[in-house]
Amino acid sequence: MAAGNRQSRIKACYLINSLLRCCLLLGIAAGLNACMPYPESQLRDYQARLQRLLPQAQFSESLSKAVLPPLPEVRELTQPIAAATIDLTDMLALDVCDLETLIAERNSSLGKVQTDAGLLHYELRLLDKLGLCLTTPALSKQLDAELIAKLQLIYQQKQQQLPTVFANLLSRDQTLRQQLAGSQRGVAPDQGGRAETLQALQQLNKLRQLVLQQDYRAASKIDINQALGTLHQTQLLADLQHSLRMSQQFFLQLNAALARLSNSEFCQADRNIRDNLLQQIFIGRVQNGLARLDGMAAELSTALLQLYQQHPLQPAIQQRLLAPQFDLQQQLRQHVTFWQRWRQCDRPAPTVAN
Repeated sequence: MAAGNRQSRIKACYLINSLLRCCLLLGIAAGLNACMPYPESQLRDYQARLQRLLPQAQFSESLSKAVLPPLPEVRELTQPIAAATIDLTDMLALDVCDLETLIAERNSSLGKVQTDAGLLHYELRLLDKLGLCLTTPALSKQLDAELIAKLQLIYQQKQQQLPTVFANLLSRDQTLRQQLAGSQRGVAPDQGGRAETLQALQQLNKLRQLVLQQDYRAASKIDINQALGTLHQTQLLADLQHSLRMSQQFFLQLNAALARLSNSEFCQADRNIRDNLLQQIFIGRVQNGLARLDGMAAELSTALLQLYQQHPLQPAIQQRLLAPQFDLQQQLRQHVTFWQRWRQCDRPAPTVAN
């Protein structure tokens, strides 16, 4: 009796250990799937379910983005800006226009190494104060005619250079280049930041418009660094590129594999499992997620292209956002056609009259 109980305990322990090992393996598999960047994890799950229903299909095991040319080097995009100089005696006289402190700030050790955003903000403040000085009779009367002539030339020079200063910001700012270069992770289903990213782009577009309108006072009130900081924090433009390109490549490979199957191979699949896969996984998860992605791409790429109007980087934005979005739309239409073809298996075979 004791021996029998001992054998029962051994069998029970063996069963428990087997279950623990099974749970551990499942946990590892789930962990690996969780570590896979989005949207690859969701798309791979969809492909695995299709594979179980269509074992004859030869789906690709690898998935990678098509290689794009790198962004142009900063030195290729940078436009030179001639410096405007004024001697010390004239600078001291500008105290009446509240310009002495501003010019000294630019000539300080920190002012000489400021970022492109800082330089643009400085130029906007300088143009605002200089324009006010030249158009306010009470101020201009305190300056001699020769200095006024010098300031008018500097004002015109700064006006002409300001669009170039803005273009250099778009070309060289590290946050903007990072967003255009893209990332190696996708947009997660619960990832926020869409509204914040759009608002930041709208602020930069408003700045661009005010520069073109020569409304320097209003432009100087926009916090450029805050807008750039938001883009850096959300990383949504960079992640969006990854999701679009990976999804487009996935459906390109998937559709090619499905197109090689015959109608008889399709019709061997279990109808109930097929319909559940269509409704719950493809429509409920995959298509729903891609619709969100498409809406996000349309909204953000429009604002980004508006910001980079007539800029050398505009073709790169079209190549990295608009082209994969369009190609993904085409591949999804083709995939819907595949589902329509698959569901034709439900149609009764035509009867032949005697």
